[in-house]
Amino acid sequence: MLRDLKQLLSYSTIENASIVFIGLGLALAFKANGMAAALASTAALRHTLNHSLFKGLLFRCQRRVEHNRSRDSQGLGGTIHMMPQTTFLMLGGCLSISALPPLNGFRSDRLVFQAILLSPEMPQWGLKLMVPAVGATLALGAVLSAACSVRAYGIAFLGRPESAPVTAAVETDGFSRAAMGALLTLCLLLGIISGITIDAVSPVTQRLVGQLLIVPIAESRSSYSGLLVFVLITLSTPLVIEVIHRFASRAVRRGPTWDCNFPGPSSVAQYTADSFSQLIRHVFGPVVFQARERVDMPLPGDARPAGLTVTLRDLPWDAIYVPIAEVIWFAAEKLNHLTIRKYLSLVFVALIALLPTVALWALSTRLFVSATIGSPNGGGAA
Repeated sequence: MLRDLKQLLSYSTIENASIVFIGLGLALAFKANGMAAALASTAALRHTLNHSLFKGLLFRCQRRVEHNRSRDSQGLGGTIHMMPQTTFLMLGGCLSISALPPLNGFRSDRLVFQAILLSPEMPQWGLKLMVPAVGATLALGAVLSAACSVRAYGIAFLGRPESAPVTAAVETDGFSRAAMGALLTLCLLLGIISGITIDAVSPVTQRLVGQLLIVPIAESRSSYSGLLVFVLITLSTPLVIEVIHRFASRAVRRGPTWDCNFPGPSSVAQYTADSFSQLIRHVFGPVVFQARERVDMPLPGDARPAGLTVTLRDLPWDAIYVPIAEVIWFAAEKLNHLTIRKYLSLVFVALIALLPTVALWALSTRLFVSATIGSPNGGGAA
C-alpha cells in the first residue's frame, strides 16, 4: 500500500476535488429545476476555500518533515518526540481533512450532504436515484479519508523511529511554525464562523446560479452552531479529565506498556502502515487494485523464514498515464538527436500551429461568456 506521505496527500486531493464537482453538479441540476442551487454552489465554493487551507497546512507540515530526509511514513515513527509543535499542527490538518467538527472541513462537507438531502424534490427519477447513490459514495469516501489520515498520522508521527535521520530531526523554525499556525487558526475560525465564507463567495454564487439566499432543508434537521460545538468541546474536555481524576486516583502511576507478548523497544514489533491498511486491502484490493497475495510457508522442520508477497496494480495509472508516458518517452528519444536547425524549424512549426488554436479558444470563450451573461437567467447584459 501507499507509504509516501507526499503522494498520499496528493491522492487525497482527488477525493476533495470530487466533493467540489458534486456540489457544482448539484447546483446545475437544482438551477434547472428552480431549486436551491445557491446551497450546492456555496458548498462547492466553500470546500474549495477550505481545501486550500487545510491541504496547504498538511503539505507545509509534510515538507518540514521531509526536510529530515524521509517521506516514507513507515520510517518516520517517533516524529512527535523530535518535532512536537509540527506534530500538533499536522494533527489539526488531519482533523480538518477528516471533516471533524468544529474545523472547516466539516462545514463544507455538511453543506454538500444538505444539498444531497434535497434531491428527492427533483422531478427527474434518474436524479432521484443517482444523487443518493453519489451521497453514499461520498460518505464512504469521507470514512476512508479519515482512516487514511489516522493511518498516516499514527504511523508516521506516533510510532517508534526506524531510521537515524528521524532520530536526529529538529523542530521547524519559528517563521514556518507561525505560517502553519495561521493556516490552522483559519481552519478553526472558518469552522466556527460560517458567515465569513458565505459572504465571500456570495458574488460568485450569484454569477453562477443567479441566487444569493441559501435555502436549506428544515431548520430542525439542519441547525448547527460551530461556536457552540467549539465551546462544548473546550469545556467538556477538562471536565472529563477532572471527573476521571476525582473518581480514580490523582497519583501518577507508571507501568509497562501492553506489549502483546513482544517485549522490548524494537520498532520491528510495532504496528506498520501495511498492517493498518490490511483490512481495507482485503475488502477493496481484489477489485480496485487487483491485489494478489502469495504466502510462502515452509514445511515443518524447514528452518527458512516464511514469506508474504503482495502485488498491487494502479488500474487508472496503467490505463491512462502509462501510455501517455510511453508516447512522451518515444518522442523524446526521437527528438534527442536532432540538429539545432531542425529544432528551430520544429519550434517555428509549433508556434504556427498554436496561434490558430489559441485564437479559436479565445473566440469560443468570449462567445460562451457573452451567451451566459447576456441570457435572461444570467442577471446581466452582454
